Amino acid sequence: MSKIDISKLSDPTPESEIKHRVQSGKTLSYIDARFCMDRLDEVCGLGGWSCDYKEVKGLLMCGVSVLVDGQWITKWDTGTESNFEKDKSIVSDSFKRACVKWGVGRDLYRTKKTGVERDATPSKKPSDSSESPGSPQSDSPYIVSFGKHSGKPISDIPVEYIQWYLKQGDSKDPNLVKVFTAEFNRRVAHVNV
Repeated sequence: MSKIDISKLSDPTPESEIKHRVQSGKTLSYIDARFCMDRLDEVCGLGGWSCDYKEVKGLLMCGVSVLVDGQWITKWDTGTESNFEKDKSIVSDSFKRACVKWGVGRDLYRTKKTGVERDATPSKKPSDSSESPGSPQSDSPYIVSFGKHSGKPISDIPVEYIQWYLKQGDSKDPNLVKVFTAEFNRRVAHVNV
């Protein structure tokens, strides 16, 4: 059995693996679960780590176990669900948070946030207009703040995703429905020209 260097789990996250999403008007950096799995495979070996899930007081917990000097050590954490793919997102989030306890992606938490944050939606001064960013009359694009296209301008989102969003249940934000509908109609009008 070869000895692993557990400190390598905390190696800096490569720029190419860092994703971004908009939350509360700021762009935040994060990693996806596949990067965590790759880092664990690379440092611990394919058989040197595992994960397990359990429910504790209504919370889904993920435990990431690593074989260290012949002993399995487990670190647990829970996650939160997102607006889309709720079951999948809580599983993924709890896994990533447990991996952070091992050091994977922890450098993103140490990054000075002001260097990463930016306004999520370019906006006018309130006195200029009551239009929301991304509205048909607005000259500022709406930046999607959820799902797999988080952080992207709505104009860069595939029309299939816009259609999918518009077909979802009644829990959608009415202003967001207007923005998505306007973008869908803009594209349909563009195709029909």
